[in-house]
Amino acid sequence: MTAFPASIGRRRELGYGAAGIALVTAVWFILTYPFFVEVTEHRTYVSTGEMHTVRDPVTGEILKIERPYYSNVREVRRSALVNPPALDTPENTLRDAWELLTTRGPNPNLLEHIAYSCLRILLGFVISCSIAIPLGVAMGLFPRLRATIAPVVSFLRPLPSISWVPLAMIWLGAGELQKLAIVFMGSFSAALIYTLEATLKVDPNLIRAALNLGVGPQDLLIRVLLPAALPNILSGLKVVIAIAWTCVISAEIVGTQVGLGSLIWTSKETSNTAAVLVGMTCISSVVLLLDALFERLERRLVPWMFVGAQKEDA
Repeated sequence: MTAFPASIGRRRELGYGAAGIALVTAVWFILTYPFFVEVTEHRTYVSTGEMHTVRDPVTGEILKIERPYYSNVREVRRSALVNPPALDTPENTLRDAWELLTTRGPNPNLLEHIAYSCLRILLGFVISCSIAIPLGVAMGLFPRLRATIAPVVSFLRPLPSISWVPLAMIWLGAGELQKLAIVFMGSFSAALIYTLEATLKVDPNLIRAALNLGVGPQDLLIRVLLPAALPNILSGLKVVIAIAWTCVISAEIVGTQVGLGSLIWTSKETSNTAAVLVGMTCISSVVLLLDALFERLERRLVPWMFVGAQKEDA
């Protein structure tokens, strides 16, 4: 029987991933390709410049009017299953991405949108984790502290990031501090809960064994508790950084002209689905890059979790 969790190796995993992306692209191409042809004909008036005289039947006055001429016009329309502005074609999306990337002028280009969003996310993420991780570990160790703070966390946890936008604008205005605060508030409670749960799930037998060997409180925390909780903490932080993206998008739709959230929102106003898709693709690409960096960090901090995977990859 195959061991669980089953693995297919790194190269095959990348191959299947590429096949999945190619399949989605093919479906997108099929949906937007103009397979259907619609031909319509209608009569349209064409000016000839030729004048002729007619007598008004009421007044008897002689009038000069242009001789009428009508021509049949044939129009050919090509349409797809899904047409703009509902969904633009892959070619137009790539063209818009290149224009956003190479634009010069008063409007920010695509790299500036990505840089501002990433900077806001990383600052808010680092600040929230630097507070949430030590507090979560302390809550796991001290039940009284956990009982005191848990109601506040339970109140903050269900609030979506968009709900903080009005208060942040009232308190901090529409500057960078407001966006940083929204990312912080949206990420903090999630990082705290993941850290608390990881601490509480540490095997009690490890703690008892360390105490029986005479390990002191400081060594117990550093050498036993944190290494045992770290894999689950890092897994939770992957989710937290994705939550931080939703927070920054909510923050950037108000009071800013730079950032991927602003790019997506302004493109929505002009029904530019190609630019919206470019912004969404950039968000997913950055998150995938951060996931890869997190995996490398995990391999350094908790290498014992990847021993089996390294053998299978080899």
